[in-house]
Amino acid sequence: MDQEYTYNPDQYWQNTEDSYPYYPTVRHRKRFILRALKKHIQAPVFSAFDFGCGEGSLLKSIQNKFGLTQEHIGGCDISKKATERAQENLRSPHLIHALYPKLQHPFDAITCCEVLEHTTEYADILRWMYENLKSGGVMIVTTQTGRIHASDRYTGHTQHFRIRELRSLLEKMGLEILQARLWGWPLFTIQKYLTNVRFDRIRKNYLEGTLTLRKKIVFTIAYFVYVLHDLIPFGPQIYIVARKP
Repeated sequence: MDQEYTYNPDQYWQNTEDSYPYYPTVRHRKRFILRALKKHIQAPVFSAFDFGCGEGSLLKSIQNKFGLTQEHIGGCDISKKATERAQENLRSPHLIHALYPKLQHPFDAITCCEVLEHTTEYADILRWMYENLKSGGVMIVTTQTGRIHASDRYTGHTQHFRIRELRSLLEKMGLEILQARLWGWPLFTIQKYLTNVRFDRIRKNYLEGTLTLRKKIVFTIAYFVYVLHDLIPFGPQIYIVARKP
């Protein structure tokens, strides 16, 4: 039987930092966010903030994709280790080790990628995002639905969501839903169930440690195969894009 895990953000990032940006689902979430920003933000230059930014790989991709300066990007995370690494990578004055930081100004886009499922205070996070989003700005949320699996317990999930209920919560705040969809059936769904079988082996060989050539090949093949999920509006992944009036 796999052991029980006590989630510690600093320990998690220390264990997974090398491999995390290459996880196939992480790459697909990034692809979804970049595509949504391109579609829904018309200004050639905009500001972007990532709530739960981790080591900053998503912000780095946003910066590179849209040619943003250090002043135009920001993020926060409860992991001091992750925030420090993000600062090393991005050198932005708006990277903060805090849960609900006080920002110098509102942002044109605020993302929250795989954070809500980690805390029962998810409504407070969404409210903070709304309050720090410019009028006309875009909010992008990704999270999980369905059963909580071994890989989810490892990363400290406290609950998963029903997309209808999450959408309703955002609408009650006054947001206009631009897109809300499920993603990941059948292959990502199967992957999540397979993690319940000898998860410790999967954790040691793929999730943690140095990015080996074998890992990179497996992750890359899975990434390209998982493009199939774009065609099927079902699965354990929730993607939502909303606009503040």
